[in-house]
Amino acid sequence: MFKSIRSRLALSFAAIALVAAVVLGAVLLVILQDYYLRLEFDYLRGNAKFVSSLVVAMTSDKASHDEVQSQIENLAFLTQTRIQVFDTNQQLLYDSGSPMRVNVNFGVMKQMLARQPNGNLPSNAMRVITVNGNPPGKLPPLEPSSDLPSPDSNVLFVYRSVQASGSPFGFDLNAETLNGGPRSPTKFRDTVMDPKSGTLLGTLILSDGPAYGRAILTSVAWGWTLASTVAVLFAIGVGWFISRRISAPVLALTHATTQMANGDLSSRANISSRDEFGTLARSFNEMADQVETTVNALRRFASDAAHELNSPLTALRTDLDLAVALSEEQPRAMIERAQATVNRLEELNRNLLDLSRIEAAHNAGAKETAPIDLVDEVRQLSEVYASQAEQAEIMYQVDLPDSPIIVQADAKQIQRAIGNLIENALKFTPPKGSVRVQVSQAENAASISVSDTGIGIPIDDVPQLFNRFHRGRNATAFAGSGLGLAIVKAIAEQNGAEVSAENLTTGARFTLRWKMLG
Repeated sequence: MFKSIRSRLALSFAAIALVAAVVLGAVLLVILQDYYLRLEFDYLRGNAKFVSSLVVAMTSDKASHDEVQSQIENLAFLTQTRIQVFDTNQQLLYDSGSPMRVNVNFGVMKQMLARQPNGNLPSNAMRVITVNGNPPGKLPPLEPSSDLPSPDSNVLFVYRSVQASGSPFGFDLNAETLNGGPRSPTKFRDTVMDPKSGTLLGTLILSDGPAYGRAILTSVAWGWTLASTVAVLFAIGVGWFISRRISAPVLALTHATTQMANGDLSSRANISSRDEFGTLARSFNEMADQVETTVNALRRFASDAAHELNSPLTALRTDLDLAVALSEEQPRAMIERAQATVNRLEELNRNLLDLSRIEAAHNAGAKETAPIDLVDEVRQLSEVYASQAEQAEIMYQVDLPDSPIIVQADAKQIQRAIGNLIENALKFTPPKGSVRVQVSQAENAASISVSDTGIGIPIDDVPQLFNRFHRGRNATAFAGSGLGLAIVKAIAEQNGAEVSAENLTTGARFTLRWKMLG
């Protein structure tokens, strides 16, 4: 299953999504954790400075141990930290204890004093909040909801002691929901110095402060896990969908190649997309067309060659058998016929080889072309065929322009094609007839035409005229292999030209035409 392209693409999408989610989540958590740790550290450091200054001040004022302890507990409650003070020998002097749960005493005046003329209460009128049940000074511990005389006899305070749970967001005074907030493991250590003498008085440690970001980090981690899971599942779905779209052309190509391997040369890849797969499919179809054409041509060639070779071989065997059976004076004519048959076979074989070479070079895209002058090529050939025409009592005419006509072609192949056309014209033209070779250039085309006053072309034979071994119905009385015009067509295609045939009032005309650039 996992060896297919579809599965590997889907898993690749999932892996990319997972890696991206892990990296993003890890970076986010690290940044948030660092941010909240710096907040917690700065919080402890700022409070430590104030606590340290208060301890120095109270120590300088000769405050008692209980008074300092009471203030330490008050500050621990307000800062929601644990405050510890050690002496120079690292002996514990003051400890506020854990800030998770403390008792808070709320004091209100039960007897109000008269306000002063300026509207303020007397200086000895106090409102007090203490922790762990200890009012300021040396007052005894309080019981819940008890009355206690104030240090000033004119004011009576009523205290109520309740438990409180602190958090970075406030204090929970509901006894039913007290559970304490998360605490930070960060500790801050500071030295307590006498500002006047610079003497080391001890060490201050603040710990168990509020964990500002722990709940947020936990929520972010859970959210990140959920989002990553959803992203990976979504990536798998998207990857599977895309992989199906991508692999469909590959599967179509695979099916087409399998069909061709099984012998179905007409199989083609039905892909209409315009992407790289579409280009590959079109290239494959073009290759398949070439393969089918070549194979079919080979099949036709084998069939046609066997058919064409059968007749001369039969005649050759018959003549040789008769020559063996007859007397010595009689076989000469048969041997001459056998020689003519051998000559025909040699010509047929030579033409087949030439045609195969030209078509093979054309299919391979191999061209050995150079600029040639069509006027000069026809002039050279005409010197040879003019004498043949004269011997056959045929008028041979050449119509050449004064200026050269240059095309890109293989000179030897062009001479072969023109020669085949002239030979056919001379062969099918009776005595007293005429053959005309004309080279011309009009607009963007250059052409060589060979016209005659011969037997012409039957209308039904025109479409198959340039096929291998095709001979017109009116040409059976003339010798030939049926490959001459097929060679002309192959040479024309190899050299970027077109060949056409048409009937005239008397005879026929064959034309080679090149398109000229510019």
